[in-house]
Amino acid sequence: MRIGIDMRMAGTGEGIGRYCEELVRHLAEIDHENEYFLISSSQFPIFNEFSRPNFHLVRVKSRYYSFMEQTYFIWELFNLRLDLMHFTSFNVPIFYPRRFIVTIHDVIHHRFPGRKKTRLLHRLAYRATIWLAAKRASKVIAVSETTAEDIRSVFGINKEKIAVIYEGAMAKTAEAGQNHHYEKPFLLFVGVWRQYKNLPKLALAFDILREKYKIDANLVLAGKIDPFYPEIKKTVFSIKNSMHIKAPGFVSDQELANLYQKATIFVLPSLVEGFGLIGIEAQTAGKPVAASDIPVLREILGQGAVYFNPDDEQDMAEKIADLWLDENKAQMLANKGLENAKRFDWKNTALQTRALYEGAIA
Repeated sequence: MRIGIDMRMAGTGEGIGRYCEELVRHLAEIDHENEYFLISSSQFPIFNEFSRPNFHLVRVKSRYYSFMEQTYFIWELFNLRLDLMHFTSFNVPIFYPRRFIVTIHDVIHHRFPGRKKTRLLHRLAYRATIWLAAKRASKVIAVSETTAEDIRSVFGINKEKIAVIYEGAMAKTAEAGQNHHYEKPFLLFVGVWRQYKNLPKLALAFDILREKYKIDANLVLAGKIDPFYPEIKKTVFSIKNSMHIKAPGFVSDQELANLYQKATIFVLPSLVEGFGLIGIEAQTAGKPVAASDIPVLREILGQGAVYFNPDDEQDMAEKIADLWLDENKAQMLANKGLENAKRFDWKNTALQTRALYEGAIA
């Protein structure tokens, strides 16, 4: 079987890129029969790993979220004579004529359209693209039960058409000699600075931790600062204890592993997520996790986290302080997190995805 996989987001450092990379890396370990065409508009180091005879790198000109994606990309794919195409995000060319499956990671843009999508036309185009992708696909992969329910309720997709396949988690290895020079113990957040990540509330909670609970700590906010949301940065750095907030920007996997290793508590204050992979990675690193009490994080993080109301900075601060000030409780939670993280394995993701490929053709 000739299978195409859209890898154009690989190497971006964001969640979909990580999904593409790990899925293909583990498919290469388990499948030596089907023929795979890894479709990318860029060259990334991950492709150097695939010297297997049944894996082929195909360079295309059409970048993701571009006009060419809806036009010329169709011709580029058509020439490959694929039996099945796997679009790893919702941005499927609406006139693609052959059999395909699509992974929908979340419907966050439905609730938080983003500054790039503020115009009504852009919002309508997003809804039309994702609805058509889900309607026309042979199968839809959702990365959590919560996301599957969102797809059903928002876009009216039949339950039988959706397959829930969890992502995996891998322990990251810290690189010797790396040091971010944070002189105090610190709370760690990892993610892009966007509205749904709820950073202003986390900053307010951090102020309370230092003022009310007298916790002498730093708050490390690792991740890209989105220039479309200047008010987030302004709010975060306007709190009384802003001098104790560190923002290293985008960090590599090795730098992130180093931060996990040295963090005291990992905090995930999101208002919405599709899966919450970063929380699982923190659990895998043996860190106690404090997270928003929202359905998807309850589903994914299980008993390996304490939960707070993401709209209430007082509750957020109280739950974090309870862990910070009780080392035994924090260690017990970290142990539960390690156990919970065992549920998520990229090899299982690859096995289930391959089975879906074969079922879609049968």
